[in-house]
Amino acid sequence: MKQKLSPISAKERIETIDVLRGFALFGIILANIVWFLYPVYMQEDPSFKNEWTSFWNQADYTVKSLLTMFVDGKFVMLFSMLFGFGMVIMQERAAAKQLNFWGIYSRRLIALFIFGCLHAYFIWFGDILTDYAILGLLLLLMHKLKSNAMLIISITLYSLLFGVFTLGALSSNPTMTMTMSEESRQLMQVTIDAHQNGSIQELMDANLMERTFYTMRNGLYILFLGNPIFYLFTNLPFLLMFLFGAAVAKKKWIQRFEDYRKGFFITWLLTFITGGTLSWILPFFLENASAAQLIQYMSSPLLTIFYAISLIFIYQTVKGKKVLQWLAFPGRMAFTNYIGQSIICTLLFGPFAFGVYGKLHLTTAIIIAIVIFVLQMIFSKLWLSKFRFGPLEYVWRSITYLGIKQQDFRETKNDLQKAKSF
Repeated sequence: MKQKLSPISAKERIETIDVLRGFALFGIILANIVWFLYPVYMQEDPSFKNEWTSFWNQADYTVKSLLTMFVDGKFVMLFSMLFGFGMVIMQERAAAKQLNFWGIYSRRLIALFIFGCLHAYFIWFGDILTDYAILGLLLLLMHKLKSNAMLIISITLYSLLFGVFTLGALSSNPTMTMTMSEESRQLMQVTIDAHQNGSIQELMDANLMERTFYTMRNGLYILFLGNPIFYLFTNLPFLLMFLFGAAVAKKKWIQRFEDYRKGFFITWLLTFITGGTLSWILPFFLENASAAQLIQYMSSPLLTIFYAISLIFIYQTVKGKKVLQWLAFPGRMAFTNYIGQSIICTLLFGPFAFGVYGKLHLTTAIIIAIVIFVLQMIFSKLWLSKFRFGPLEYVWRSITYLGIKQQDFRETKNDLQKAKSF
């Protein structure tokens, strides 16, 4: 009888990975909250000091600086690393059953791309799922590489990319400032008006314009026109983190943490020193704000690794595990929660709820983001007490595995006992 690959069971899951995924999800909403409140065109003005944020106080600008230093870019890179890690787990399970991994993973990426397009064009412009699906095809082409080859490629290319960007940033004119173009300023006001008082059609039109602007900046628009070079160059950090995560999975470093504790500590110390210096100290000595933000972004993978190892060390302690296990619940249904964050914030800040788009202090928005994530943790725990995975995960996996039996969707008694033990 032909074997069939099915979703991973609760007892087979690596709890540390679920915790890391939940942690990444928390960072994602902190990083995205400002873009749930302001149009994408604001990205042309990194200072955020303009007429649309004139009501902000010093605390808001301090929070924005802290987000840039500690959050922006770090958690999406963690998601990227876990994406590569997950591919290897699926690959190994397919190989154990002698199944065609290419077909399984291709369906997974196609479904992800469809979800991403729906998210990007009908909910929120800043979707990353479409990028993951496209870059995932390149990861699929390299999935048979040895772990050492993946590590060498990811570290070498990242070093070269970091060097190019850093030299370019440091050699740029320190007096040059980035400000919004007049066209973007006009689009900015139209978008804010649509989110405060607009109809559904006006909201859709505004989101479409933002998505077009966003894809032109990250190269996706040019990719659709047949030129992949700029897109690959812009999104290379994500692909390199895919490879790094895949290498970690192949080497079983996380599964055998105790065997590699010393290596983890050395890596933790190195990434803390280098990443912390580049992201937390160096920017204060640079006159060019745009250059400082670029260096902070490019140092994100270093701090991503530092954050991940820190969390793993904490998770190894009795008290740490008791607290961090709450992150595993949203982490197990990260797909549903990621889309859920966009839906909640788009509706909450839009004209059909409070209409506070562009009106909230950033400090208030951060508090709202934390509350949303806490509610997601509670909801995820309750949902997973009845089902094995989230609703969107069910649809995604049904496509990936060509159907899931209803009994596979609901939790078994053993799975419920495992969840209660959390």
